Amino acid sequence: MKKLWFLSISALAIAVSALLIQLQVSNTSVETITFFPLNDAVKYKSASTSLSLLKDKKNNQHQVDWKVHSSLDQEAYLRQDMGLLFVNGLLKGKFAKWEQDTSDLSQEEIISYGESARYDAISFHYAELHGGGDRITSAQTMSDDMIYVIDSPFSPLQSFTIAKSNQEQEWKKVLDQSVKNRLEQSLKNAEKTFRFNASNYISIPLDKIRIYEDQPIPGFTKKETANILGRLWEGLYKNYYLGIKKSDGTAVDPIGSTMPLILVARDKSHLLVVTQTRSGESIILKQLLQDSN
Repeated sequence: MKKLWFLSISALAIAVSALLIQLQVSNTSVETITFFPLNDAVKYKSASTSLSLLKDKKNNQHQVDWKVHSSLDQEAYLRQDMGLLFVNGLLKGKFAKWEQDTSDLSQEEIISYGESARYDAISFHYAELHGGGDRITSAQTMSDDMIYVIDSPFSPLQSFTIAKSNQEQEWKKVLDQSVKNRLEQSLKNAEKTFRFNASNYISIPLDKIRIYEDQPIPGFTKKETANILGRLWEGLYKNYYLGIKKSDGTAVDPIGSTMPLILVARDKSHLLVVTQTRSGESIILKQLLQDSN
């Protein structure tokens, strides 16, 4: 029997009610991302995610250098960065880092893969700030990067972000279609399992969510959108990054699962986060949204 999860969401500009079922992990002392009201007076000086192809192969696989860095304009009680890396629409790598009383965080990992691929990396940069009394606020931003890697016996190993040559344009078309097909199939499986109609939603693949730092989600204000994004990443960390809880109560590693799709209901009542485990089980996270007016 499939299981529908609910994430609670509360925002300064929106009132939300939802049942929260949090993933239980074996190490209960693990750090987590906890959303607090956003502090508009605190800014990120820089935040970046970068992907670059290394020159030489290792064990007949190409290697991609994945880096994440962020710098706040002041020291924070707690700095947290979370990164997700997808290869051809499937989660290939993940890392997170926490430090107290600091402003800067940096992470780096080498990812190996054996064939041509599209790499999509997105990071959530978070800071927990303690003010006077018991007041706790937060600051957040996102960064992302993507590259295409051509790893074929018929051409030299190479990478690009913007397709220029005919060969690059053809590879881009093939790899983009592969990712699109994978995510569409994940969505179709979820529709069938949970009996909803995807046409009633605005679909946002996770690698495209960053655009809503600069513009509001349709139907919401920019401030409402920022709060929704903060709660979204809190939920993704607890229910996706740390492990995906299956319907039988067991938890599985998210590596190999499909890139989450964010589905925003056109009537503004809720949003869904759709993913599929490596074994093919559909999972949905649901946030019930209600206007404050």
